[in-house]
Amino acid sequence: MEPSSNPFLSQNSDSMAAVGAGSGAHLSAGPPPPGLNPVLIRIRILLITIIAIAAAVATVIISTARDRDAHFLGGELDTDGVFVVLEKAHLRYAKIGTQLSLLNAQDHADYLEKHQEDPELYRPDIVHQALLAVLDSPLNKAGKIKGVYVHTTDGHIIYVDPGTRLPRMFKRFCGVIVEVMQRMRVRSTRGKKLLKLVRSPLGSHLPIGSKKIAFSYSVKNVTDFNEYAKKLSVNEPLVLAVGAMAHGHILDETAEYMEQNTALCISNYPLSAACAISRILGSLEKVQGII
Repeated sequence: MEPSSNPFLSQNSDSMAAVGAGSGAHLSAGPPPPGLNPVLIRIRILLITIIAIAAAVATVIISTARDRDAHFLGGELDTDGVFVVLEKAHLRYAKIGTQLSLLNAQDHADYLEKHQEDPELYRPDIVHQALLAVLDSPLNKAGKIKGVYVHTTDGHIIYVDPGTRLPRMFKRFCGVIVEVMQRMRVRSTRGKKLLKLVRSPLGSHLPIGSKKIAFSYSVKNVTDFNEYAKKLSVNEPLVLAVGAMAHGHILDETAEYMEQNTALCISNYPLSAACAISRILGSLEKVQGII
């Protein structure tokens, strides 16, 4: 069979042969041209590597910043809604007899006095009642509350999932708190984390740019929160800080995560934490049409 006489095929073959020859000449080339310093080449490669690493680190930082606003609802980024903080909760446990017990003024007054502690400070029942007021509210059942935090006087932060069904009996509640402080978390029967300890500071768990309000009887001017709630934006994340202690105020504690410390007094009379929460959330429910 005679060779092809197609001129196009001959030209392409010659071109490919020329390219191949050129490539072979390049690969077989010895040292780089005199103008390129090997040290400079290595420095350039090192700089490119550093830039690539910096870009990867920046991506991780941005992802972490976004995750900081993600609250524990299946890992979804959900920063709209209401977040409740119970401040100055005095929650401590000790081994009484053969078991660990959450210390309270009624059952452990002798033990506390023996250890030179003020029994009046140990009021976990206030935390229990306040949590029930939040979790049982129509606002929460309508899915508007996105996170609940208990900030203790020891600096611990307990996250409570809004879907948690807390024990109604106080002793069982005390057992749950001891468990979360011992094991760092309490799971449901299906494995979902209902309560867990989270890292400080508290501000890192709150939405960036949210409206933050602390409630305290020590504020001089009384505000009608029914009228105040009408001025709040429904689309703006709202953080409500309420004291969970028998006496005192929370303005010093909330300064850590409140850029602009907005403090309100909503009654001419001192209110319990549960009563204050019911009044506050009730006002928000009226504004949002939740019955």
